[in-house]
Amino acid sequence: MEFYLNGEHIDITLEGEKTVGEVLRSFEETAQENNCATVGIRIDGKEISADEFDNAAAQELKDDTRIELTTVSQEAVAQAFKDSAAEISETVEILLELPALFKSGSDSKAKASIAKLADVVDKFCHVTAISALFPEKFGKISVEGKSLSDFFADLMPIFNDLNGAMESGDTVLLGDLAEYEISPRLKALAQAVKDL
Repeated sequence: MEFYLNGEHIDITLEGEKTVGEVLRSFEETAQENNCATVGIRIDGKEISADEFDNAAAQELKDDTRIELTTVSQEAVAQAFKDSAAEISETVEILLELPALFKSGSDSKAKASIAKLADVVDKFCHVTAISALFPEKFGKISVEGKSLSDFFADLMPIFNDLNGAMESGDTVLLGDLAEYEISPRLKALAQAVKDL
């Protein structure tokens, strides 16, 4: 059996494991002890979805079985939150300039700032999804007294308004939303996660 962890070949000694599932269970115990979680499984070159897991786990181990796992550590998630907080803070500064950019006719620069906002929020949501693998560490994050999911539920209508303003070309509304609605919320979000 060949075993790869995050792309690196690892020599492991089997302790009586006969199926792929037994190897995975054994690995998962070790991963949990090290505050890690598995986020991707590939068996013999095939990505295994949640629906396919039971069938894949039942496969008998052979000499040529190749197991590739992708993991993430709790520490890496905390660092990703810190990095996101820094990006969000930078984006807030850019958003505060939107009204001036629109007034000066720098529409393309203003629209690039809005595109950056979308990228930063998307990245943050990805980190948030992965953080759910470590509920004891990240499950209690709150922004202005709200859970992350409630915070984003409140923010989505504002993003919808922002999208509508972009489609209609309403630069005054875009500037107001960026300055008075989105920026303060993002600032609070960055503050909530920067010290994890």
